[in-house]
Amino acid sequence: MSTTHQTIQRPPRPRVVLRRTPRDLAYLMLSWPAALVGFVVVASLMGLVSSIVLAPVAVPLALIVASWSAQVERILLRRFQGVTDAEGYYLPSPPDAGVLAKAMTIVRDPQRWLDVIWAVVGWIVATITWIVAFTVWATALGLLLWPAWGWALPDNGDGSLAALVFGAETFWTQAVIEMSFGIVLLWVAPWITVGMARLQGMASRAILSSRSRQQVIEQLRVSRDAGRSAESEQLARLERDIHDGPQQRLVRLKLDLARIERQLGPESPAAQALRDAIISTQETLDELRALSRGIAPPTLTELGLVAAVRQAATRPVVPVSVSTNLPEQPGVLPPHTEQAAYYVVSEALTNVAKHSQARNAYVELNADGRDLVVAVTDDGIGGAEFGKGSGLAGLAERLRSVDGQLTVDSPAGGPTTLLARMPHGRRTHADRDR
Repeated sequence: MSTTHQTIQRPPRPRVVLRRTPRDLAYLMLSWPAALVGFVVVASLMGLVSSIVLAPVAVPLALIVASWSAQVERILLRRFQGVTDAEGYYLPSPPDAGVLAKAMTIVRDPQRWLDVIWAVVGWIVATITWIVAFTVWATALGLLLWPAWGWALPDNGDGSLAALVFGAETFWTQAVIEMSFGIVLLWVAPWITVGMARLQGMASRAILSSRSRQQVIEQLRVSRDAGRSAESEQLARLERDIHDGPQQRLVRLKLDLARIERQLGPESPAAQALRDAIISTQETLDELRALSRGIAPPTLTELGLVAAVRQAATRPVVPVSVSTNLPEQPGVLPPHTEQAAYYVVSEALTNVAKHSQARNAYVELNADGRDLVVAVTDDGIGGAEFGKGSGLAGLAERLRSVDGQLTVDSPAGGPTTLLARMPHGRRTHADRDR
């Protein structure tokens, strides 16, 4: 039995509000002038876009000023709000780039256009929060100090809030009422200030940090793809090392043992020991070849996924037919995708030969939209499940490493269909021909 805990954001306690009020008030008072300057300059420069002569200069300048305004807001967020996740990611210009190339980099930068949006939206939000906070504090202080300036109001009896609402006539009666309202408003002002600062901080983070989050996601994706490519290259290198090293030496050892056996003759006491050594060498060689094929078969890297799958289909005793809409050439898909697809087919056909008692098997290898779909079907007895030593759990783990999914439909009595779906990346045949 599990319990789900939900985090409820409760209003801050009075002590916390009072401690935050000076910092939040300073943030609101400083943010609005900075936003006003940024808005006026950016709007003025963007107003020159209609001019063919001035637009090539005005647009990059507007983007630069908008970025400066956004940076000021980020500094204020860090200093007064403790917000550190609103940093933007700006496209770097090449070190040897000229003025035109730098201007084009600025114009193509999505983060700078988000900063332009902030220059407009941020000014609107800052204006609202500044007016609310300033009005509340100014009114509260004005009411508290009413005895110091209330005497200057007209003597017609309706110059103050107390006279208009409560009909107070004497000066000190009006003073008590005005100061009472001032005390109430002064007690509410910190809560309003903290609320306005939180509202503006949320708006700032929503706009200024969105590109940063996207960049983090993109960097993680690029890093993951680079790791997959490096792993694929290492596996291919390992396969070549096995093929060119131990595998060739075992072949040479087998030939040498066979030659020695022929020289000794069948009647030699050592002939049987040599024959056992030859059989053991052949078994080791077969296991090494199977291991090599499971890592990264030479056919996969040299001829491509389709050719490797067709070759794998010839190994089982069960007849296997292969259909595909992929071109029969190497490098159609990213290496990690091809290796995962080949591993699925190879392991599935091994299961067919060992467990299914099938008479026929079928392999379908198709690119469907952005996914590569691998289907292996047999007409055997069915009953294949995860966790029964069939290797399906390992297949599922292998597919998860490439963002793929594995489903198995294997009712008792058959047929069995193993369906693997994984993103095939960007290196499609059409992309290569562009």
